Amino acid sequence: MKKLPVFLILILLSLSVDLKPLSFDSMRSDQISVIVKGAVEHQGEYDLQMYSTVENALEAAGITDASDLSAINPSLVLKDHDVIYVPEKKNEEEKSRISINTAGIEELCTLKGIGPSTAERIIAFREENGLFQSIEDLMRVKGIGESRFEKIRDDICL
Repeated sequence: MKKLPVFLILILLSLSVDLKPLSFDSMRSDQISVIVKGAVEHQGEYDLQMYSTVENALEAAGITDASDLSAINPSLVLKDHDVIYVPEKKNEEEKSRISINTAGIEELCTLKGIGPSTAERIIAFREENGLFQSIEDLMRVKGIGESRFEKIRDDICL
């Protein structure tokens, strides 16, 4: 006798369930969000189309006369949550900094306390994990602790 009400409840519950197939198209986003910082007209977060490039993000943020684009690859395809930092142009009197995102072994070896093996680890880390998002990320490389980082902090940039 108790089985009949339970059976009826189960039938009613099954009729109320929507058995429509799940659509993954509604979950997929054709937008990415990137942050642009540094020497641009409008720093901030920008929503761009998927497969946008650094050039698209810089157009959205606005390039200024002070923007130094020499170390930036404009055709690099962006991923969601990427950060782009645009440095300012330096005075010719200023000491040039070494980009930890683009420098080769020879350039990295000119930094205080960085030898060929550490330079190779920096490049390997960059290839495995992508570009450094801040200069402090350099401390994630094996062999570069806080003291070594402080020695080279003023000589490096992204």
